[in-house]
Amino acid sequence: MPLVPSLFLLLLLHLSCSPTVQLAAADEHKYTLVAMSSLKPKATCSGYRVSPPQNITWVPLNHPHGPCSPLSDAATPSLAELLHHDQLRVDGIHMRLSNDTPGDSKKTQSDQNYQTESYGNVVHAHVGGAGHPPPLKHQGSSQLRRNIDASAAAAGSRSSSLPGVLQTFVLDTASDVPWVQCLPCPIPPCHPQVDSFYDPSRSPSSAPFSCTSPTCTGLGTYANGCVNNQCQYRVVYPDGTSTSGSYIADLLTFDASNAVPSFKFGCSHAEQGSFDSRAAGILALGGGPESLLSQTASRYGKVFAYCIPASSSYSGFFILGVPSLASSRYVVTPMVRFSQATFYGVRLRAITVGGQPLGVGPTVFAAGSVLDSRTDITRLPPTAYQALRAAFRSTDH
Repeated sequence: MPLVPSLFLLLLLHLSCSPTVQLAAADEHKYTLVAMSSLKPKATCSGYRVSPPQNITWVPLNHPHGPCSPLSDAATPSLAELLHHDQLRVDGIHMRLSNDTPGDSKKTQSDQNYQTESYGNVVHAHVGGAGHPPPLKHQGSSQLRRNIDASAAAAGSRSSSLPGVLQTFVLDTASDVPWVQCLPCPIPPCHPQVDSFYDPSRSPSSAPFSCTSPTCTGLGTYANGCVNNQCQYRVVYPDGTSTSGSYIADLLTFDASNAVPSFKFGCSHAEQGSFDSRAAGILALGGGPESLLSQTASRYGKVFAYCIPASSSYSGFFILGVPSLASSRYVVTPMVRFSQATFYGVRLRAITVGGQPLGVGPTVFAAGSVLDSRTDITRLPPTAYQALRAAFRSTDH
């Protein structure tokens, strides 16, 4: 059972110091109002609040919206949309843990307007071999191009010097099959993206899998038949959104010294639903055999870490392998394994508020807690939540 630094895997929402107003209500409880203007992103990217570790593979990680994002041209969702996405995402995880069929959950018509796969922090990587011609014209804005080049330079490489075509991926710890949009990819059924489309026919290192290959026969529920003796895949997400196409291998490059040859991924030619984040695809980090983590286990030991920026005005970073940090800078905790190998979990033991433990027994948390890179709001069992709420309401802070 791998030990993963919980410092980086726990998804926390950090609020910077911001203007506040203290109010005393009629019942003498105090409440804190946070000025919304302090939470809005700045006009320009402020770089890294936490410096990425040295001497290890890392790539910039950014919120999908804000001045640091390579997807800065994409429409920013409203707070209501973000909260609704969060609930649908959690409902989907619960559904999969209960072994229900993805896409068959009871969704209202309004739920169809919220596509959960459009959200998530994003990273860059190059797909394709050295012979893949560079794009003739980037489809994004000049500001987008500057954001991408600045991020690549910060990671110690120039995007123009790496093989293949630069792609922006949504990082996802709760899925197993990585995929990227591939030409031919008409819009629709594909979605617009800020990066130039990857073309496997122009990459000398791309290779399809035959339908009788062990890789294809091992796809299990992700297998989707055979076309011209080429293996086909299909991934259906909990909200009913899906991606399908050929299952192939090609070079995946993070920087000048870190590349994954014969990286297996879905070459998406068609989608159902809406992937409107304008990212090129999803970089799956789940525990299944198809994920990036499983494919690179011999090199990186199935270990990864990420630092999520405190706000969209800053960049974070994503790491493959054990961080080169002093052990005093992070702690480890055993991971909980679920019936669905995709998910990562931890065993929550207790919660303290103001140094005082809540009166909640460990049996309340016995089922384990799922860690998900694309869920913003922490959720607790009702008993624990009620105790936590009562503790906050009883404090003067």
